[in-house]
Amino acid sequence: MKKVLFTALVSLSVMFVPYSSSIAQSNKMNDLTSIDQMYSSKLVGTWNCNPVEMEVEDATVTMKGRASYFTNKRSNTFGTMIIDYPKEKITLEYDYFGTGTWEINNKKLVEILEDIKLTNISHPYMNQSFNMTDMFPKNISASSSIISLSQSSMTLKEDTEGVIFTCSKK
Repeated sequence: MKKVLFTALVSLSVMFVPYSSSIAQSNKMNDLTSIDQMYSSKLVGTWNCNPVEMEVEDATVTMKGRASYFTNKRSNTFGTMIIDYPKEKITLEYDYFGTGTWEINNKKLVEILEDIKLTNISHPYMNQSFNMTDMFPKNISASSSIISLSQSSMTLKEDTEGVIFTCSKK
């Protein structure tokens, strides 16, 4: 009798586990969708971001700027980029303006920078012989994990380089 009861319980559990697992998976997807929708509504607006410094080859790149996210999933990015080459004792400063699209997917901000324009403001004469804008390909895709996002503050961790961005809503 114990063997029959055990076999019946195992059979029931085998039938129930995939069902309960699919319900759990469905609930998890619904939860993620709800979180993504909540993040999307909080993201809309203009954000002032703290300066970010990165080491790139023989240079230090400092980005200062803002990002605007619109309800139609479009975005604009604008600010200043400073490239410091300490060995050569050269510092270049550029204004930048980029346009693109955005979406929130699985607690990640996924952005496509469709176009960017850079203007050398420290050495404008260089724009004639060396156009930095030409160095950037169009439709660059990037994703960032959302560490925190409220109506007034946002912290993101860029997925490729691990750079942390902290911004506040304007």
